[in-house]
Amino acid sequence: MNMVYFTVSAAFSLIYLATAVAQEVSVPLDVKLSARGHGWILSNSAGMTLYTYVKDPIGGPSLCNGECADVWRPLEVESDYEVGGDWSTNVRDDGMYQWYFRGKPLYTYSRDTDPGDMNGDEYQRQWYAALKPIQLPPGFNTIKTKYGYLLADHLNMTLYTNCTDTPSASTCNADCAKTWRPAEAWWRARTNIPDWSLIDRPDGNRQWAYKSQPLYRYAGDFQSGEIAGEGVDKFLAVVLEPPPALPGWISIQHSDAGPLLAESDGKTLYAYDLPENRAFGTPFDIGTSRDMATPHLWSPIYAESPANSIGHWSVQDIGGGRYQWAYKGLRIFVYKGDKEPGDLNGQRGTDRYWRTIMQNGEDMAGAGR
Repeated sequence: MNMVYFTVSAAFSLIYLATAVAQEVSVPLDVKLSARGHGWILSNSAGMTLYTYVKDPIGGPSLCNGECADVWRPLEVESDYEVGGDWSTNVRDDGMYQWYFRGKPLYTYSRDTDPGDMNGDEYQRQWYAALKPIQLPPGFNTIKTKYGYLLADHLNMTLYTNCTDTPSASTCNADCAKTWRPAEAWWRARTNIPDWSLIDRPDGNRQWAYKSQPLYRYAGDFQSGEIAGEGVDKFLAVVLEPPPALPGWISIQHSDAGPLLAESDGKTLYAYDLPENRAFGTPFDIGTSRDMATPHLWSPIYAESPANSIGHWSVQDIGGGRYQWAYKGLRIFVYKGDKEPGDLNGQRGTDRYWRTIMQNGEDMAGAGR
């Protein structure tokens, strides 16, 4: 069932339009699909997230072999399935047949320990969780931002809906339409894509609608992913998928590198990736001092007790009855040399394998794994 629901976060009241999940999708028995607002995340039959590798050529042989394949494990063909459409197979160097999705080989990640973990997503900007995206008409995109996955036009400018519109009818005309520009459609446009429709405007033009809600661009947005129009004149940005949840003790701090995640007192959070493991992301224990060049400069972020994972965050048992928070499988620390909220001295004054965690989930430019 399609649902429209609202959430309040900081100064924003973003509108989340859940994706229809009843769409029939044929997949091999070795693969499962998990519905998200912007599409379906692919996993293996045990529920472990599947990934694609940027360097793999579409339709070509896998470039992840040897030590790489020990960490990024190929999804082996184990069930009978008539390949076609999005699905194909190819033989690897070791003779194993591997599943491909839209021409890209599929893998699981050794640092994922529980079904639903996505610790390998965006790893070194080379590995990404495999996604079957929702179907969109030509001229529309989805973009990832700190607010989640937004619905956008062909220029990646945010699209909005108007709370005062009635289903399939726009109330924004004349001067309103100068500020809130309707997402106009070619007069001969047609669509049979689920959740998408076309409406006729009073001025004779046609306008795109998503889930029966007319779509608009805001004249005050100038950059991709900007939502300066959020809450203005009862317009709300269309967020297909909200960002991953955060533990309650985390705060958002502004720095010269952009908004980043910090402790409740404002101290910047860092994760560490060992140099010898960066090539393939080999799992390791970073809870001991021998893993760091300057362990005396770092304080672990302890958790009071084991807890369920929250978004990309988990609690790890580090022995001695102690537990530590981890982000995408990497344990979290603060730097003793950071004094003010937003300080990044741990990123700039120590070895380059420490990484901050930006609000949008991406690495800080020029740093990180």
